[in-house]
Amino acid sequence: MIFFIFLILVFLLYLSLKYYEHSKVYRPGDNLVAFPDDYNIEFEDINFSSRDKVLLNGWFIKGTSEEVILFCHGNFGNISQRLDIIQELYSLGYNVFIFDYKGFGRSNGIPSEEGLYNDALGAYDYLKSRGYKNKDIIIFGRSLGGVVAIFLASLFKDFRGLIVDSSFSSAQDLSYDFFGFKFPRFMISNRLESIKRIKGIKIPKLIIHSEDDNLIPFRHGEKLFKKACEPKKFLKIKGFHNSCIPDSKDVYMAGIKDFLDSLEK
Repeated sequence: MIFFIFLILVFLLYLSLKYYEHSKVYRPGDNLVAFPDDYNIEFEDINFSSRDKVLLNGWFIKGTSEEVILFCHGNFGNISQRLDIIQELYSLGYNVFIFDYKGFGRSNGIPSEEGLYNDALGAYDYLKSRGYKNKDIIIFGRSLGGVVAIFLASLFKDFRGLIVDSSFSSAQDLSYDFFGFKFPRFMISNRLESIKRIKGIKIPKLIIHSEDDNLIPFRHGEKLFKKACEPKKFLKIKGFHNSCIPDSKDVYMAGIKDFLDSLEK
């Protein structure tokens, strides 16, 4: 009887740990607080399918260039909280496709690591259906979206470029920053191991990180950059994780523009 109670307690502890992990990794919001036309940007509201056949939602913003930026956002809220960076990328003339993962915004489903990857593949499939070739696509991922962007770029050799902003090397590495020790890998469901994937990506890469990042320490950006092969560039900015874009706007956008301008046409 005592052993049976012990097993129940262990099981409940395991469920609590999984719930805690999920709630920290994924923090979706379903309320869209703004739209591109609030910023005088015309857009198409797009419904498309993930690779695992779940209905997702995104926005396609038409620019003046032939290239498109596929933007993978972070773990909080939804696409409507990214209009600041969308506006800046649009001002450079680029088409932008930003989408919500499962459970975020108007997308159906429940988020998971495998789900993130299938969602990104669905977004990629959508761009292909519009006639874009891999050489026309630049993958841009911020925070958790950096993991998604690195995954997608690791599958193909001929994307135009990859931008990883304020992301992390792996969930296990990040657990040390939150708890002071690394959780054993077998206890982590969402492993998010960008550090293993980035070394095989041969396309041009820009790694961006703030030396003041209060959520994902600067060393994660340094670690990703060190592991990445050439060609690669590193952009150091200032400001907290959620304020570094406005805090370092001039340096941030100049670095991105320089990188984009350097990509072969």
